[in-house]
Amino acid sequence: MDEEFTDDMMRLLMVIAAYTQEGHEENPIWVKELPLMAIIYQGIVKEVFRDYDYAPWSVAMLDGTREWLNISREGKDDLEDLLNLRMISILRVSTSQYGFVTAYRLTELGQQKVNEATESIRQEISSLIYHSCGGLYTVAMNGSDFSFRCDPCDFNEKVLIGDIEDIPYATKAYLPSFNFGWFGADKEKYSNKDREEE
Repeated sequence: MDEEFTDDMMRLLMVIAAYTQEGHEENPIWVKELPLMAIIYQGIVKEVFRDYDYAPWSVAMLDGTREWLNISREGKDDLEDLLNLRMISILRVSTSQYGFVTAYRLTELGQQKVNEATESIRQEISSLIYHSCGGLYTVAMNGSDFSFRCDPCDFNEKVLIGDIEDIPYATKAYLPSFNFGWFGADKEKYSNKDREEE
């Protein structure tokens, strides 16, 4: 089990632990998926999650609309892995707009694993989700606008998960080598070698 358990999975487990630790069996606290994705995005930007990346993804929002957000597929994959390892539990509830909200919390096995975290990983996660005053950030959502808030010291930091970046790229048609016999000497005409600098 440990050989498939990565440092980024430990970081993700620690984030979930921080946001669900106040809940007890009688009244458990769950962390919703959208705020968790905002934390993961901020963790990627601040280079806390080292092996994660993000890309635009159409996401169902709580009000029933769809928005493009920068979502980490690696983060979502690690959530599935943690679920398969029985370190987290998942809860899906329906909204008044007939959508679904997914939420996560630690299991007892997950809590045991969090206790094994190294001091360096604890400090990295602490710098990501706690303000300098020691307050745990609340992830506030207003449509597709997300922000980290610290209520005790009235701090607010915008999380740019909804700012989709333009990525330049050049494409060319795929022409298998056996087709160049049809074009004869015009083979160079179909090359994009001159576009390498774009």
